Amino acid sequence: MRQFNVIILAGGEKGPLYETTKFVEKALLPIHGIPMVSRVIDAFHACEQVENIVVVGSANLDNLESMKKVRKRIFTGMTLVQNIVQAITYVKHRLYRSASDHDGYVISFCDAVFLTPEIIADTLRSIESTDGDLVLHYVEKTSFEDANLPVERTYIPVAGKNYTGTTIYYVKKFRHVITALPKLAKLRKYRKDPEQLLEILACSGKDIPEIEQALSQELDIDVKIRVSPHPELGLDVDKPTDLELAVQLLS
Repeated sequence: MRQFNVIILAGGEKGPLYETTKFVEKALLPIHGIPMVSRVIDAFHACEQVENIVVVGSANLDNLESMKKVRKRIFTGMTLVQNIVQAITYVKHRLYRSASDHDGYVISFCDAVFLTPEIIADTLRSIESTDGDLVLHYVEKTSFEDANLPVERTYIPVAGKNYTGTTIYYVKKFRHVITALPKLAKLRKYRKDPEQLLEILACSGKDIPEIEQALSQELDIDVKIRVSPHPELGLDVDKPTDLELAVQLLS
């Protein structure tokens, strides 16, 4: 069984939830008295396939009880890419002394509060089975409907179906991060306009294997896309309606 290093991104200031909650740091926003980042840390820590947890966030997180389960907190940088690179650099050079004999990096977010240890374990098994350099998971729209989850997401139309991104990403090697992240950051600006993204990749009307191939060529690494059966994997808390759903569904 492979053991994974998890990086939880918990930085950022005054996001979309600030106006209604007045919490500058979303990571500290409580749901039924438990800060969001603590829920995410606890879920990953309870999964036996997780070896180390690294959190990227401010010193305000240090007093949380859940941070005792974290190997290292790293200060936030100026950009998302910088935060990811700093965290992965720490894992590679400080924990593994630049060795490559570990099982890569799982990246998630402080607002992925719907994750459970069971969903995480299933997703890590999916990652393990692909052996890709970069593994992306998506959830089909019908999965939300079947679970009676009234959520608004941004969907990517693929071969007659609609998919949305999820809260777990995987990168196998440090060099893959250096290769892929700058290009991924450019593609990320189209996350709210998925049809334009498909046009840029020349993938309009194509199916998932063809999109995998196009992304692999664009990023110069082996990209794998998997469809998750877990709608919770496609949920985060980014706006007031998401928070209302979290309060309703979580205990």
